[in-house]
Amino acid sequence: MALSEYRLATLRFTYTSKLRRELQYTIQNLRRSLEWSDEAWPVPQRLPRRAWRVSYLKRPFKCKTTVRHYVFHDWRYQFTFSDVEDVPSAVSTVLGSMTPETSCVCNFNWHFQGSPAYKQLTSAEEARQRVLDLEQGLESVRRQQSMEVERQKGWYGHSLHWSTGLKRGPVS
Repeated sequence: MALSEYRLATLRFTYTSKLRRELQYTIQNLRRSLEWSDEAWPVPQRLPRRAWRVSYLKRPFKCKTTVRHYVFHDWRYQFTFSDVEDVPSAVSTVLGSMTPETSCVCNFNWHFQGSPAYKQLTSAEEARQRVLDLEQGLESVRRQQSMEVERQKGWYGHSLHWSTGLKRGPVS
C-alpha cells in the first residue's frame, strides 16, 4: 500500500469569520481564484451561525443588579471538492483566498482503491452484486430504525402521518 495508490475523495473546508463582510470577501476571492484553475466550483453550504453570550457585573461591589450582556456571533460556510486530482493546488487555492479575519478548517477524506490482486479477482457482475447487497442491507437497517427515527421527531413528526391514513411509515 503505497501513498500513490491513495486519492483524495473529498476535500471539505469550512470558513469561519466573526465579520460577515470578511467571509463574503473570502468567498469572492475563492470564486476568482477558481476561475483560473482547473477545479470545478465546490458544493457550498451555509452552516448555522454560532452564538455565545458573555455577561458580567458592571461594578464589582456596588449595584449588583447592573449587568452588561453581550452576544457574539460567527458566520460559517462549508465547501466540498469531490475527486480532487491536484491536492497541493486545491489546498493552496482554499488557503490563499482567505482574508486575515477568516479561519479555515480542512477535512481530508482519502480513498484507497484496493490492491491490484484484489481488483483482478472481481468481475463486473460480482461488483454489481456487491453494490446491490450493500444497498439492500442499508435499506433493511433504515427500515428497522424507522420507528425509532419517528419516535425521536416528537409530536410534530408524529402528526405528519395523519394525512396518510395513519400509516406507520414515512410519507411515500
